[in-house]
Amino acid sequence: MSRKNIKLVLGLTGLIGAAFSPVNAQEMRPALTTASAKAIVAGCEAFAADKGWRLNISVFDQGKNLLAFVRMDGAQLGSIDIAHWKANAAAAFPRSTKGAADTARTFPALGFAPNFAIFEGGEAIFTSDGAHIGGVGVSGARGSEDAECARAGLDAAGLKYATPPAAN
Repeated sequence: MSRKNIKLVLGLTGLIGAAFSPVNAQEMRPALTTASAKAIVAGCEAFAADKGWRLNISVFDQGKNLLAFVRMDGAQLGSIDIAHWKANAAAAFPRSTKGAADTARTFPALGFAPNFAIFEGGEAIFTSDGAHIGGVGVSGARGSEDAECARAGLDAAGLKYATPPAAN
């Protein structure tokens, strides 16, 4: 093989290697798994049962796809959609639906977004290192109780409901 051909082969090999190198590959994000979504629902359900609440609980991934849902025995049928809207809002934005309600005070059009709740009971889901991976929505009790239940479900699943503070 000639010196020119060797350089050509080495050059092409380098280009092909660079194209498939992890450095140039698409960065991968953590994703909410079905197992974690089910753990959130189970944690919420146990917390609600202990309090005597009958709730609807929805978990959406960051793509706003429903991963888990439960309507506890006796939970209001009208609260099903509200639980979905709360989960959708918290999956779409890295904040609680209470935070979205605060934003809606200065940006009222937010309250007219379809399938979007601006009242308490939806919590954004974060990994321990702060990646936003979805949202949980709870409906059927008072808004503050719905939010308390959502946070209990996240705690039970080992996930976070607020962005962890940046490390110094």
